[in-house]
Amino acid sequence: MEKMKNKEVLMRYVDNDGVVKVWPGKAKNRLLIIQYLATKFEPAKKYSEQEVNLILMRYVADYVTRRRDLIENHLLKRTDDGRIYWLNEEN
Repeated sequence: MEKMKNKEVLMRYVDNDGVVKVWPGKAKNRLLIIQYLATKFEPAKKYSEQEVNLILMRYVADYVTRRRDLIENHLLKRTDDGRIYWLNEEN
């Protein structure tokens, strides 16, 4: 049931190409979209900041803020110097 509801929410904010068309107002829905963006990264793969940006640019206009959201919500991790990113598989 919850999975079905999440899919409905995603469909409200994401177009047929997977691009986020509107950023949600509710925090719960924003987290759902951030989790959706995290699925665009491969487990165990290391990414440069530029690679992360290029991936996010396909789905959102404000890729810098969304990259920060992924870090702050512990969906992506990065080195202290911000040069290497990877999917947090502990979530």
